[in-house]
Amino acid sequence: MEGKEKWALITGVSQGGLGNALTSKLRARNINVIATNIRMADMESLSSTPSSSQDARLEKLQLDVTDPESIATARDATAKLTGGKLDFLFNNAGYGYMMPLLDCSIEGMRKNFDVNVFGLLAVTQALFPLLREAGGVVVNQSSIAPFIGSYQASKSALSSLSNNMRVEFAPFGVKVVTLETGDVRTGFWAYASANGSTLPPNSPYHPIKDVAEKTMRGQGNPPGQHTRERWARAVIDEVLQTRPPSRVRRGHLATTLYVTSFASMIGNILPPEKKGQ
Repeated sequence: MEGKEKWALITGVSQGGLGNALTSKLRARNINVIATNIRMADMESLSSTPSSSQDARLEKLQLDVTDPESIATARDATAKLTGGKLDFLFNNAGYGYMMPLLDCSIEGMRKNFDVNVFGLLAVTQALFPLLREAGGVVVNQSSIAPFIGSYQASKSALSSLSNNMRVEFAPFGVKVVTLETGDVRTGFWAYASANGSTLPPNSPYHPIKDVAEKTMRGQGNPPGQHTRERWARAVIDEVLQTRPPSRVRRGHLATTLYVTSFASMIGNILPPEKKGQ
């Protein structure tokens, strides 16, 4: 699906983030990019000037995925830029309220769902006519990690939503890919920490407070953590296939975490082994 007239829209693009890395790799593959963020200032570091003769165009739009008017404005601008067709939608925008489920506030958790689930669906609904016209691909960003259940619950809902999109969009020729992202070095954790990453005084996790809070702040990341560039290159290679996979697991320990969670699920389903057998 490469070519000069191909267009991708990416939500949540900012300096040091995965959206920024995706933007660079897509342009290097000669795919025009519409980068969006709720704050235009967060995209100032993105240069519209090609770094090589092969780089495609870059356009920037303001987009608040929780605001219907902002979504409608971005949709209209996208239709005008692309001639009414959109080849790729990367639902990358995310809100990170990181807290164990026993300690999280409902208000903070609701914000995770507003951005990570409902905002994603609203943007996809608005841009679907353009995706349908192009026979495009929707790419949804998901993840998995412990001690941040308030965030992971929204990502689990996103994954389920993505699976249903895959079935419901297929009759219209639109494909859906779920990114199950492991550990990648990004600026997201600094942003997420500002939304709350300290256990409350009465938390039942105080015996392991240091470990839990390091995880919530992304400070316990292992040496094998992948760079944004390595992650984005691998993701784009998969997404640009004629028949892209339904799931792409990239980033440090992405497959290991998936296998571990799957094994745990099977263990809960199987009947307990009887003694003496």
